[in-house]
Amino acid sequence: MLKKNISYADIPFFISRNSFTNDLNLTRDLNAIRQSIKNITMTNAGARAFDYRFGCSIYDYLFENFTIDMIVRAQSTIAGNIQRYEGSRVGINDIKIINNAKANEINIVVDYNIPDAGISDIVSVSILRTR
Repeated sequence: MLKKNISYADIPFFISRNSFTNDLNLTRDLNAIRQSIKNITMTNAGARAFDYRFGCSIYDYLFENFTIDMIVRAQSTIAGNIQRYEGSRVGINDIKIINNAKANEINIVVDYNIPDAGISDIVSVSILRTR
């Protein structure tokens, strides 16, 4: 539970029903914010109907040369999307992008805080190239 009686609730990735109330189960508080940041980061731009700006298209970076310019563009894209869609709930401290060329993988670490609750947290996302 977040401090100061702040409560957030979102619909989880895998929708399920509560067997007693027959309502949807919800993801709450810190888990809701983590899920939202992962969702923003892993969604391709244009994939969400009626909001073509939503998403970061991080998978496109798997097929580019890993340079400083690519890192800065990816960080800017991620920060801009999180600010646009979660700016009222979170503030970004740092975004790290780590390349694991041997495994064809990019690891993204988003360090953020929740100003209303005074909480800092980290979300890690791994993007893996499949053949």
